[in-house]
Amino acid sequence: MPQPANDRDDDLDELVANLLVRDADVHAATLDAITAKGDRRVVPHLIEILMVHEIASNWDQFGFPEVLREHSPPRYLELPEARWPGVRDALRSIAEPDYDSGYAWVEWESWYSQQDIDPLEGFDEWKLQLYRSFLPPAGRLLDAESRAFDLQDVRWGNCDPSFLAACNEPNFAPGDAVSTDAEGDEMEGDYERYLRPTDTVFGLTIDDTAYAVPRWVLFPHELANLSLKDESVTLSFCTLCNAPICYDRNVGDRTLTFNNTGMLLTGNKIMFDEQTESLWSQHRGVPIAGEYFEDESDIRLDIRPVTQTTWGEWRETHPESLALDIETGYDFNYHFYENNIGFFRHYWNDENAIQPGVTTEEGQLPEKTDVYGVVTDDGTTVRVYPIEEIDENTIETDVIDGRAIVVLRDPANDVAVYEAPLTPVKRDGEVLVDGNSERWRVAHDALVSEADSRELPRIPGRHGLFFAFRSQYDRVEVGSKDRRRSQ
Repeated sequence: MPQPANDRDDDLDELVANLLVRDADVHAATLDAITAKGDRRVVPHLIEILMVHEIASNWDQFGFPEVLREHSPPRYLELPEARWPGVRDALRSIAEPDYDSGYAWVEWESWYSQQDIDPLEGFDEWKLQLYRSFLPPAGRLLDAESRAFDLQDVRWGNCDPSFLAACNEPNFAPGDAVSTDAEGDEMEGDYERYLRPTDTVFGLTIDDTAYAVPRWVLFPHELANLSLKDESVTLSFCTLCNAPICYDRNVGDRTLTFNNTGMLLTGNKIMFDEQTESLWSQHRGVPIAGEYFEDESDIRLDIRPVTQTTWGEWRETHPESLALDIETGYDFNYHFYENNIGFFRHYWNDENAIQPGVTTEEGQLPEKTDVYGVVTDDGTTVRVYPIEEIDENTIETDVIDGRAIVVLRDPANDVAVYEAPLTPVKRDGEVLVDGNSERWRVAHDALVSEADSRELPRIPGRHGLFFAFRSQYDRVEVGSKDRRRSQ
């Protein structure tokens, strides 16, 4: 039986310190001693080392991104001391569950995310030292003097900036040159034909030029730093949240280069900028640790509209669109991900699959609902619209920050939000008709008046699963005011 925890146990402090000794034999003996004590306060420590142990021991099964599993793991995971023999047995002895499957570490992570277990005093410094010693790229980034989060809430995502590398400054090719369905003379060219009409793409427009980034090409990068015309943007994709978000990466007089830390906070990836190594929330676009958090904690990256649709639908409305050249220079087998996003589809679609670090709640919507959200100007509240509820005939009107908006499907069949014309608004085929009978054409970036070409701008929003909004923002509101009144 586990022993009751004492307020202070010097022996236990010494034992968890021994888990950081760079010797697997010491680790094994220490875990035996910890098991004998049976103190539940060591569970957070054991969960941390469990993940490192499992990834290091089973890289060919659990390494991320998957296309790198055929290669050797990072050297720090190959070292013999990056092992804790007996950690699963220790957990099964001290905690309630009895997980022993091939994915037991995932089950333990999911279970732990639903617990509220106070660790031993000094856990923060212990965890920092674990990361510094055994996960040095992540540890260096996490070792910031000031943070907006508790270290216990950060989870390692079994990767780091070196092997979940951002795709920096890739080239774009004419869409006709990379499409698999091009005909005639369009079939000639120097580019690989890889992009099928049914492929999911992330589309954006810069200075009237359209660009498409296939999701399956971005997948092993999760982030791309792009220079398009005179604009510098970051297209960031949290694979757990299924959240593509495009940010302007100009902050003050700096053009930042973003990358992936390999860490998660409440289920959302943590980015960092390479200029200052400040940490940033991927979903909110705000600094959460480091220089920018210390000096400019109220800063938010400007967001750009990004459309999630198919290449066929994007190309139909943007026939001159450029597409990412798959020859990126990163030597990834991108085709691995064409129809194979495997474990992440499990996370997206299975309500019982719990994202690491996310405490589930009975919220306004199921956790895995696909939504599109618009954040208020002060950044505290997000209004989300379930994507399945907005079909090609739906127009939802709302008010955000005192501004009337309409929510509808854009020409590429993605949910979009625009500044509203005079309400009520109805749809007449591809055109909106406002309360004055004025007709508005729906374009990607704006509603355009057919009478005088006035424009009502598109309001940038964020895609993602509902849990990412629920866990990242102070307040989440679902749907228009009329819908909220009826709940």
